[in-house]
Amino acid sequence: MVAATLPDGRPDPDLPFHALLGHFTVSVTVPPLRCRPEDLATIVDRLLAQLAPNRRVRLSPQAERTLARYPWPGNVPQLHEALEYAVHRRPVGEIRTEDLPSYCHTSKIRPLTPLETAERDAITAALHECGGNRQAAAHQLGLSRSSLYRKLHRYGITL
Repeated sequence: MVAATLPDGRPDPDLPFHALLGHFTVSVTVPPLRCRPEDLATIVDRLLAQLAPNRRVRLSPQAERTLARYPWPGNVPQLHEALEYAVHRRPVGEIRTEDLPSYCHTSKIRPLTPLETAERDAITAALHECGGNRQAAAHQLGLSRSSLYRKLHRYGITL
């Protein structure tokens, strides 16, 4: 059984099984979504599959970048709400940036983590060393070409 507690460690009263929490000896802390940007794409895919199970709904690259830059103070429930809103506005096809809730477009852009900054800088350096040749840069970085393209989009790197 998985149970959740509030940030201060108290049981979440919204969950019917909160009384059982005292019987568990193992505690796992899951960091907030803003600290796990690498998980965002997987979570988005699963949420879209839940929200539109019989429809082919996907995010445009611009919408992906918008979601990746938002800090998600409400964590996964807020992301679920944002995607639900977008699916309501665009029930089939490609969800665009304008289909997302307005708060996703605010100036509260999530800054890059130190790891993301290092990755962005390594990609930029590899592209420079390879004269802009993306295939060669991907090979130098040990990435597939498609992974490099995703990262170029994520970090807004253009040649």
